[in-house]
Amino acid sequence: MDEGFTSPASEPSAITAIEPQKKNPDRVSVFVDGEFAIGVHSEVLLAVGLYVGRRVSVPELQQLALKEETRRARESALTLLGVRARSRKELQVRLQQKGYDPAAIAGALESLERSGFVDDAEFSQSWVRGRTGGRPMGPNRLAAELRQKGVDRELIDEALQAIDPEMELELALTVGRQKVEQMRGDMGDEKQAVRRKVTAMLQRRGFTWQTCSRALDILMQDDE
Repeated sequence: MDEGFTSPASEPSAITAIEPQKKNPDRVSVFVDGEFAIGVHSEVLLAVGLYVGRRVSVPELQQLALKEETRRARESALTLLGVRARSRKELQVRLQQKGYDPAAIAGALESLERSGFVDDAEFSQSWVRGRTGGRPMGPNRLAAELRQKGVDRELIDEALQAIDPEMELELALTVGRQKVEQMRGDMGDEKQAVRRKVTAMLQRRGFTWQTCSRALDILMQDDE
């Protein structure tokens, strides 16, 4: 926790001063029995209703410290989300790497979910949309990528419903034709070699075997 937390000598103890910090006026230093106890953001102070003269116990100050760290973890997560969308698991791992307390991380992520900033269902759907354009990926590859990002299987399955068999075939044909075009002239009439290479490429991109087979039949007919 930034600026540490100093336990008062006895409890309950009185808050004797709350002073704005010189380097950051949005933060305040809380003094208990004349000694510095903790530094927090002013919004945290207002949320818990602390004021000079109020008596507080050590557990209350510890909770204040946790609320402050939760606020900092939330701000850190928002910064990460400002770079790109992330799953809840991705954010959790990054916040752990930054050294935040597990309880603060959980509180920050719950707050972001309530606010709609973290939504694994929307994240999964957006990921599928983004990875089926240009040089698209198949459902097997997309599912593996989302699992790696810690998304629940149920949400992955829901997102992949956007790719029906006919759409998957069209996607496979798109990348398959690009591959055939690249190989044209290099492979001559060795259609079996072309078929093997295109099949391997489609499988690496996560298309199902059935779709690969259908796509190859069409591509080989087109190339005759």
